[in-house]
Amino acid sequence: MPVEEKTFTAPALTDTPTGKVIIIGSGIAGLSCGCYLQMNGIATEILEASLLPGGLCTAWQRGPYVFDGCLRWLIGVQEPSAFHQIWTELGAIAGRKVFIHDEMLRIEWGDKKTLTVPTDLDKLAVEFKRFAPEDSGLIDKLVRDARRCAPLEPPLENALELMTHFEKMKLGLRYLPMVPTIFRYKNLPITTYVARYKNKFLREALQIIVGNEDMSALVLVMLLAFRTRNNTGFVAGGSWDFAMAISDRYAKLGGAVRYNARAALVKVENNRATGVQCADGTFVPATTVVSCADGHTTIFKMLDGKFVDKKIRFLYERCQTFPAIIQISLGIKKVFPDAPHTLNLPLRQPLRVDDQLQRERLEVEVFGSESGLCPEGTTIMTLRMPTSFEFWTNLRKNDPQRYRAEKKRVILEIVTHLDQRFPGLAEQVERSDIATPATYMRYTGNWQGSYEGWLPTPRILGRLIPYTLPRLKNFYMAGHWVVAGGGLPSAALAGRYVAQMICAQKGKTFAATTP
Repeated sequence: MPVEEKTFTAPALTDTPTGKVIIIGSGIAGLSCGCYLQMNGIATEILEASLLPGGLCTAWQRGPYVFDGCLRWLIGVQEPSAFHQIWTELGAIAGRKVFIHDEMLRIEWGDKKTLTVPTDLDKLAVEFKRFAPEDSGLIDKLVRDARRCAPLEPPLENALELMTHFEKMKLGLRYLPMVPTIFRYKNLPITTYVARYKNKFLREALQIIVGNEDMSALVLVMLLAFRTRNNTGFVAGGSWDFAMAISDRYAKLGGAVRYNARAALVKVENNRATGVQCADGTFVPATTVVSCADGHTTIFKMLDGKFVDKKIRFLYERCQTFPAIIQISLGIKKVFPDAPHTLNLPLRQPLRVDDQLQRERLEVEVFGSESGLCPEGTTIMTLRMPTSFEFWTNLRKNDPQRYRAEKKRVILEIVTHLDQRFPGLAEQVERSDIATPATYMRYTGNWQGSYEGWLPTPRILGRLIPYTLPRLKNFYMAGHWVVAGGGLPSAALAGRYVAQMICAQKGKTFAATTP
């Protein structure tokens, strides 16, 4: 439950008969906001810097292989779920096959020791205790706390900023059984939490499940809680089909996307957003502007840093973002029937990722032809890992030849490592690709190469990030930079909330429809 409350004080909008709400960015947040506004009879236009919709929810084709740059598992693939309602309203997954896996991941060690992480909490407890009987008490408590948080759902009837005191009280009562658990873990670093376990392999496994060592221990609890509901899975066709389905829904609702229209400035008159100036000099007037673009670029470049306060500066000066990553994708003319969909494995020799970081483990996502991403008889393997933003961006800018050589080196070393675990893999690799932080900067302009915005650390959890900026009217933000933790669901939800706020400002009763 949030521990800090936002107050919604923006004045009523001054609309014109022919005015539009202009949305910057056609990622999932921008498409969501546009869809919901169109559902409510509010005309919108999205300005998109690239030539395609989806933002970071994207994929790219290499021969017969589609390398997915986003979707791994999605919350809300089945009813009942608030996010399933959102995906239904946006037309995101209708008619597409969903794969719900029984295990989150499988973790291997060099001595053939293997730990499976089931999504079912009862099975997880049995597996963890088999692995670490000396930690049975802590395992039971973790499972109990995850089960208690499993019913957690965001409110859809109204954004928190629009709720009456009575509605907030009702929401608080709904969350009440989970509040003690959330507060107990929220300010606890994951490294401090896992240190309580006696078994060194289980300690390592819990850290692997969470990922970044700076995260809050609450992330572990919520990951287990979300996955145990049998409501998370991979949607066939992946990110591209997912994003295009929402884009099609937006178009059918009457929305328009202007491609190759990079927003450069948000025009402001008398502390009121009046439109957007594009990089080519085109000015697009607006009754309201919603930026679903990179937060830092929006606040400190498009608006020249003129509309900030202590809370905003705290975020951008003291809070951590998700680290920059590289993604390596392989198209392999071979099937691996015994490979789990997610495998974390040790390396015999460390992998040098950049000029500073070395990896001793790899996490591999495995996609067969049933995913809709590759032909029958083939497999796609993708790997993501944190890396130095400065190393890759500077290398591309100052030494393109070495940049290409380093990319090739990383791919070759990873293929060599994977061939040790999957003999015969190396000679069957047909396509390969690597996306670096320079790639993310080039296509989506993410600040510091962060692909999901704010890292859910103890410092930021519980801190509600405003959708508006101080002293600026007729302006909103939506997407990863107004919600800690990232992900497609939070982006779509932020777009819905902003649409609700704009409807309230215009005196409209918000309503959502389904295709």
